[in-house]
Amino acid sequence: MDRATSWSEATLVAAGCWAVSGLGYGVLAALDEPQLSVAPLIGLGLVQWFWARDRSWPAAVAAGLVGAVVLFALVDVLRPELGRYVVDALSTGAAATVSVAVLTLVGRGRGRRHEAAR
Repeated sequence: MDRATSWSEATLVAAGCWAVSGLGYGVLAALDEPQLSVAPLIGLGLVQWFWARDRSWPAAVAAGLVGAVVLFALVDVLRPELGRYVVDALSTGAAATVSVAVLTLVGRGRGRRHEAAR
């Protein structure tokens, strides 16, 4: 399947990532399990979405790199100010949202270039 991602689909996926992040870290906070993280679960969900849709590899690499930078930068900046669970939930949700946006932007840009070349 070689088609560009719609913004409505990207928004739905990002909202799902925020829901998993918020609920997951809420459950971990209630169980007092600071050593566990929901980020790998969200990452695997995004990878599964990528594989199911057969996205472009340059878009996936860009999304992964930018998402990782956003995640670690937000954790470093926010951790001293907020609690661990809040920072982890916000950072994971923001990183997933940025990754989905980059994947969509790069994928749509590549799709337009390929269509123009035809």
